[in-house]
Amino acid sequence: MDSGKLKKIVQQLAVMHAVESLIAYRAAKKRGKNPKLYMALTAVFGVFVLVPLLRKPKLGK
Repeated sequence: MDSGKLKKIVQQLAVMHAVESLIAYRAAKKRGKNPKLYMALTAVFGVFVLVPLLRKPKLGK
């Protein structure tokens, strides 16, 4: 694998984790969890934190 392709993959991964972090922030707020914590965890671990969070029920208003 050449270095250009590897660099592109790493950049795409960084962008995907940033987007996932924003989704986790909003989802955690709706579920009564600490949004900053889930944003940070998702930035590091990605979908392994996001998917279980999205499966939790939302708080009723």
